[in-house]
Amino acid sequence: MPLNFTTARYRALALAMLLSWPLATQAQDASVQRAIRYLESKRAALGLTEADVRDPFVTDSYTDAHNGVSHVYLRQRYQGLEVIGTEMNLNFDRNGNLLSQGGKFQPNLAQAVRSTSAALTAQDATASAARSVGLAPSALRQAQPATANRGPVLSDPTISAREIPTKQVYILQPNGQVKLAWDVAFMPPGGDHYWNMQVDAGTGAVLNKNDWTTQEKAPTLSLKAAYNGTPWLQGAPAASGDDTPAKPAATATYNVYPIPVESPTYGARSVLTSPANAAASPFGWHDIDGGSGPKYTITRGNNVYAYEDRAGQNKAGYSPDGGASLNFNFALDNTKSPLINQDANITNLFYINNIMHDVSFQYGFDEVSGNFQFKNYTDKGLADDDVQAEAQDGGGVRNANFSAPPDNYNPVMQMYIWPRPAIADLTVTQPSTIAGSYVGVQAEFGKSFPTTTPIAGNLVLANDGTNTPNSGCATFTNVAEITGNIAVVDRTSSCKYTDQVKNAQAAGATAVIIVCNEPDVLYYVTGARTDTAGIKIPSMMIYQADGQKIKNQLTAGTPVKGSVLFRSQAAARDGDLDNGIMAHEYTHGISIRLTGGPANSSCLNNKEQMGEGWSDFVGLWMTTRPTDKGETGRAVGNYVLAAPTTGTGIRNKLYSTDFSINNHTYAEVGPVYTETHDVGEVWASVLWDLNWAMIGRYGYDADLYKGTGGNNKTMQLVIDGMKLQPCKPGFLDGRDAILKADQADYGGANQALIWRVFARRGMGSDAVQGSSDDLNDNKAGFAEPAALATKTALDESSLELYPNPANNELTIRSFARSASPVQITVLTAMGRTVSSTTASATKASQDGVRVNTQALAAGVYIVRLTTSEGTVTRKLVVQH
Repeated sequence: MPLNFTTARYRALALAMLLSWPLATQAQDASVQRAIRYLESKRAALGLTEADVRDPFVTDSYTDAHNGVSHVYLRQRYQGLEVIGTEMNLNFDRNGNLLSQGGKFQPNLAQAVRSTSAALTAQDATASAARSVGLAPSALRQAQPATANRGPVLSDPTISAREIPTKQVYILQPNGQVKLAWDVAFMPPGGDHYWNMQVDAGTGAVLNKNDWTTQEKAPTLSLKAAYNGTPWLQGAPAASGDDTPAKPAATATYNVYPIPVESPTYGARSVLTSPANAAASPFGWHDIDGGSGPKYTITRGNNVYAYEDRAGQNKAGYSPDGGASLNFNFALDNTKSPLINQDANITNLFYINNIMHDVSFQYGFDEVSGNFQFKNYTDKGLADDDVQAEAQDGGGVRNANFSAPPDNYNPVMQMYIWPRPAIADLTVTQPSTIAGSYVGVQAEFGKSFPTTTPIAGNLVLANDGTNTPNSGCATFTNVAEITGNIAVVDRTSSCKYTDQVKNAQAAGATAVIIVCNEPDVLYYVTGARTDTAGIKIPSMMIYQADGQKIKNQLTAGTPVKGSVLFRSQAAARDGDLDNGIMAHEYTHGISIRLTGGPANSSCLNNKEQMGEGWSDFVGLWMTTRPTDKGETGRAVGNYVLAAPTTGTGIRNKLYSTDFSINNHTYAEVGPVYTETHDVGEVWASVLWDLNWAMIGRYGYDADLYKGTGGNNKTMQLVIDGMKLQPCKPGFLDGRDAILKADQADYGGANQALIWRVFARRGMGSDAVQGSSDDLNDNKAGFAEPAALATKTALDESSLELYPNPANNELTIRSFARSASPVQITVLTAMGRTVSSTTASATKASQDGVRVNTQALAAGVYIVRLTTSEGTVTRKLVVQH
């Protein structure tokens, strides 16, 4: 299918028949009518006038089959135009009772409006939007004329790879004013951004800018010596003892890293036969309509179209072809270039996108709620939006992203190559006191160091005449000493690496040594293409401790002589083999479509939004193995970093329920963390805790589709929480939505458990969120609701055993109140004590108590919990 949009795929037009009718004619939609009646009856309490609620725009309305909850997503209108920033969602339970309300309308809307006529055309506004991100329109034209429900659809391949829909809207400003604007959406060539902007219809100023593309790239990427030395020199071994294709099967066959295998670092490939889920993908992964034979024999179907885009043009390139038998069983050698392995790697990309589609479908990310499908089989929701999955994208490196425009628009997943660092060796020959070899990372710009005849000379410390003279950020003042020698500069945040190397080159240096300014770490030495132009000399970074030895000699006046040779560069890693990262990216699409409804992709651009947190959580959840434990630290991205299973990945801390490993709390949001991935870590940490607390109560179920374990129940709560929370949610909005989801899904059976989990991470009943668009007005709180805090009655829910049946180890958690340490005793069925321990009530609740059951004979036992409030027991089964 073509990548460009058409008028028919513009969301507002698809909804026009419903939304342009008077509300009285929408009687067939009971939930919409219920929402309207609610607004009318509660408008005074909400501080709204009759005019404020007279003409709401229904962006979405649907009912979930699994719990009967109806979701209605609204936005105010003024003189027939939507008012962006006035989103409200109303959620009703299966009995028609209000379950929750999120967001709010603008009181006295008419008085807040500042202008009602547009001085600029859609073309004017689009040109202004493009220029705001450094693009220069050159061929902006009207592709399709305006209609009664939208503005013209525009086209200009120099600023957008897709057609540009426009419409007039009003937008609520932070100061309470409402301005007339043009709403435009465009994807610059390359596809690493998808901009949605509102442009002042009078002045051309950009009033609001939202990127529908979420990036994986962290602010900096480092090579940590914490990997037991420097394993990036060799790389963690990638399991690839499966490079010979297996015998083809008669039905669809895929040789992939099967879930829950996270990546080649954690396991080998397997040959799967027809793994499509019948409920989510009734005609398999290559057919559309169930006709004779598959619609496609390449990595394309109803849910995803996977192809390479090494040109970085956001256009479909090569796709592996499985032939009539759909045999996608390709050889793979992870010691070689990803290009050589493109068939196997693209197949894995196709597989994980389909798996994410099929699994998320089971938990309510389905057609009516805006999932990603070319054809919708229920005639609910909007179609024509299968994922465009681009492998080995040439638009960048060491990244991954997902663009999620509104329902009916194709999302795009872009996976990139992760080059391994090029290793260079600095050999110091004089003075003898520091002579030896110093390893470092070669810069990714400029020339490479030679492999045979080294670059040799004196090492000379830069002096740029500033108060930090060794930074090399300004013109060198010691040109005579630098000329013909190797310049030594300090890593700094005051300028770019490219500036330092250019200044050294201008001073006559033959090469540059950058001394890292942090201990036990090296950073990739990178630069933007525009900054690297003209650089002709090589450069490298060495460790801080090594560099300090050299600098000590130089500052003491002792000459230092040395030479540099290129050593090696291992094969790059391909993000298309990291299932955890791909699941992370796909989840961005889920959270964007579900928060605020599928028609609104601009609900997760506020500062306290938790998009990165949901994505990390789902990536971990999808790759959890039955033998895993919550206390064991889990990393994100070890494979692409070429780190071992014990690596620390691309996040600040490992994910673990053990506070000695991960002690993230809500108190860090703002004072410690402001970057979106860092903020997301805190949210993912509490969801990970919730997952393991639920597993402790209900056990783990390896069936990700129809399982009934605590992991399955947690995923249901997380997905439903996204639907229930307001547009632009903060952490406490997300917490409250999960509590409401528990009421809708499980009758509130887990309220106490959920409160305990969130309170432990600072999101208790006394926490304060403030504005979800401000990271400096929130306050952590660790209290549980008074009703829970005063409850002292003991029952079986006060004591959780996991796993039960147990094999060699049992984790016991107590949720009972106790003024003194609790005692946990394991007894035989005849009452003989076989194990007894005490722990503080806090430890028993938060971390649990682990008991070794390896020496216990198989059979039935009793676990007894004794607290200051009384005693409770539960049955335990031991199996070996």
